[in-house]
Amino acid sequence: MNQIKERLAYLKGLAEGLNVGQSTPEGRVLAGMMEVMNEMARSLDRLTMMQDQLEEYIEAVDDDLGDLEEEFYGEDLEDDDFEYDEDLELDDDTAIEYLEMNCPNCGETVFVDEDVFKGDEIIEVLCPECQETVLVNDNSGEDDLAGELLD
Repeated sequence: MNQIKERLAYLKGLAEGLNVGQSTPEGRVLAGMMEVMNEMARSLDRLTMMQDQLEEYIEAVDDDLGDLEEEFYGEDLEDDDFEYDEDLELDDDTAIEYLEMNCPNCGETVFVDEDVFKGDEIIEVLCPECQETVLVNDNSGEDDLAGELLD
């Protein structure tokens, strides 16, 4: 930032040394350009100051968040603590089976837990895309439903 101010001061000195003033059209243009550049330098100075303040604030918030995480979780957390285990496999007892069907209104694929049909309650399944009723479990029989079970 100091370089810009120094170069602008140098240009002003050159203009004064060459007697560039308001008397000629070229002088008015050059004086106007230097005035605009001076305003830009002041604006850049303010932006730099604000940026520095924001960086300090964000660092303080980050430190406070780190303290809260340490207090809440009781230990320093690593990024590896929250990774998804892709090798995790469910055995047959814990596997969930779903009925896959297309919404008649919007065509979106809707997955319905197979256990919905095993209960005695009447359950409506809504499409997550258009919020229309896809099916109603009224215990009239699973054979009437179109779809396939997924593992």
